[in-house]
Amino acid sequence: MYQQHYGFTALPFSKTIATKDLFPAAAQQELVARLNYLVRERGLGLVTGEIGSGKSTAVRAFATGLDPNRYLVIYLSNPTTGMMGLYRELLLALGHEPPYTLARMVTCIRSALSDLQTAKRRQAVIILDEAHLLSQSMLEQLRLLLSDRMDSESLATLILVGHPQLRQTLHLSVNEAFDQRLVVRCHLGPLDLAETLAYVRHQVKSVGYLGGTLFTDDALQRIFEVTKGVPRRINQLCQTALMAGMLEKKQTLDESTLRKAIAEMEPS
Repeated sequence: MYQQHYGFTALPFSKTIATKDLFPAAAQQELVARLNYLVRERGLGLVTGEIGSGKSTAVRAFATGLDPNRYLVIYLSNPTTGMMGLYRELLLALGHEPPYTLARMVTCIRSALSDLQTAKRRQAVIILDEAHLLSQSMLEQLRLLLSDRMDSESLATLILVGHPQLRQTLHLSVNEAFDQRLVVRCHLGPLDLAETLAYVRHQVKSVGYLGGTLFTDDALQRIFEVTKGVPRRINQLCQTALMAGMLEKKQTLDESTLRKAIAEMEPS
């Protein structure tokens, strides 16, 4: 691969980048601050963003920063399994063998969450990804599952993560009970030009690049124009450009290299 060609200590623009090396975009830092507030309030939260905007990365940064002695982070990634599937995953994460009926699962989950708080002094933080796939019925069941003390408290923090359409779904009158209980609402937009340039440079620096200019100014401008500041698109384009540069035996990637990378990604 191109790691040796450029002298990187690891592959840049990778989704497996360590949390400490994540680019500190202003919107993502604000999201982490809001989610920390949500945890203190032990409420319901919403995180939305376009595909590739870095929602999961930002939530991962937030979750990594939580004290494991005080919080149990539970990540649920597939709402298409239905409530039975979600409840089963939740119970297993709480260390309980799931019973066979939905009603008994609900009782077991509520008991486990309550015990986690009172006996173990830990709080569950449930992160539900791809939440735009939830039905109205599933949203209502989740609200009722976590409601406690005559709806004045919540048994856990619940963070829904999904596409922008989730915001519209929650604004529907049938979801008003859930929507009104949202303590935090966050939306991640794309990076602007300055942040896109800083993001590319940060990625390169984070993998120990010690050479001269790797991406020229015109190449960076082209990256922003093509990707519109969406982090996942930036990663894909830069990885393709690095490969193209290696094949051409280049140490500096200019606009001509970017044009080749764009053509490779978008043959039409």
